[in-house]
Amino acid sequence: MNRSLRVAIALTGMAFAATACTTTGAGTTAKEDMLEQAGFVRRNADTPDRVAALKALPPHQFVTRNSNGSIKFMYADPIACDCIYVGGQRAYDQYRQLMAGKLRDDQIRAVLSAAPLPGESGL
Repeated sequence: MNRSLRVAIALTGMAFAATACTTTGAGTTAKEDMLEQAGFVRRNADTPDRVAALKALPPHQFVTRNSNGSIKFMYADPIACDCIYVGGQRAYDQYRQLMAGKLRDDQIRAVLSAAPLPGESGL
C-alpha cells in the first residue's frame, strides 16, 4: 500500500472519530444530530424508570428490543445528553445512510487533503 493511501485511510478514521464526538452547540454532538435527523426520538432520563433504563443499556451502542411485534432500536448516551434515542427500522436505516454519506464525504476530504499539490512531489 502506498504512503498516500495509508495517510488517507488514517485521516479518514481520525475524521470519523472526531465527527462522532464534536459538539454542534447546546451540548449536542454530531451523532445526536444525525440520530434526530434520521427519525430517532430523544427520551431524557428524567424519571426513575428512565434512569434505570439508561443504566441498563450499554453506552453508545445500538440495542434492539421487540416491542409489540416490531423492532425498536435504542441508543443510550449517558454522557452528552443523559438520554436514550428510540427509533424503528426506518430510523435505523436512515441513520445508516446518513453515516455512510458522512463517511464518504470525510474520505473524499481526507484523500484531497493528503494529495500533493502541483510541484510538491519532491517535498
